[in-house]
Amino acid sequence: MNAVALNETVLKNARPEVETWLAEFVERHGGLVGSVHLFEPAQEGEIVLVAAHNLPAAVVNGAAVVVVGKGMAGVTAERREPIGISDLQTDTSGVARPPARASHAKGSLTLPVFAPDDPTRLVAVVGLGFAEPREFTDEEMTKYGEDAKSVPTTS
Repeated sequence: MNAVALNETVLKNARPEVETWLAEFVERHGGLVGSVHLFEPAQEGEIVLVAAHNLPAAVVNGAAVVVVGKGMAGVTAERREPIGISDLQTDTSGVARPPARASHAKGSLTLPVFAPDDPTRLVAVVGLGFAEPREFTDEEMTKYGEDAKSVPTTS
């Protein structure tokens, strides 16, 4: 049993309907882990974790609030485009933060999700990690991104 408990911020922002969606999303794509960060109820320049699947508590706590531009989810929010890393465990790009390695994921992808009624308004970042290293094609990123649009972003 993991001795680290989820922190108050994680518990306060958790959205069970998003957690259910995320578990199904990860399973649908043969992934190992996943996460969903939303812009609401975050402060300006931040995104908050509202769901995590199969991630250690220490990783979840560390990703509870992410500054736009920091880590995979934050850089995806800043660039407004998907980011794929072939092996999170050996990545030296600087995009992924070292504590993310505790997820045990290798091939990792973060996907921006835009509002259905306003394709310029970013509402979420969905993360998907795989047990094996992967090179993500544009076609795969598009496929995962299309599915990520179904994430429930309002409570």
